[in-house]
Amino acid sequence: METTLTKSVATAPIKFNDEEIKELSGIRGAYDQITVALGRLELQKRALKKDETRVIEQLASVENQEKVFLDKIVAKYGEGTLDATTGIFTPKNG
Repeated sequence: METTLTKSVATAPIKFNDEEIKELSGIRGAYDQITVALGRLELQKRALKKDETRVIEQLASVENQEKVFLDKIVAKYGEGTLDATTGIFTPKNG
């Protein structure tokens, strides 16, 4: 990877000293680490999206089970209120 500098100090090629090369290498290493981290995050986002889709499908399934159950209860006992803790159904007056 070549980096172009905008300010011209000399006309002949210049070799960077060890300290400058080390600093540049550190910067490039930091970019590499950030690139890898961003890649990992993207993969995690994709996995989370799949998990979210799966859980939303499960929610829809449970909501459908609830609807089927309530329709069955209403057909059997009529409209009313069910205390899920005690299992006592109180028919609606009227």
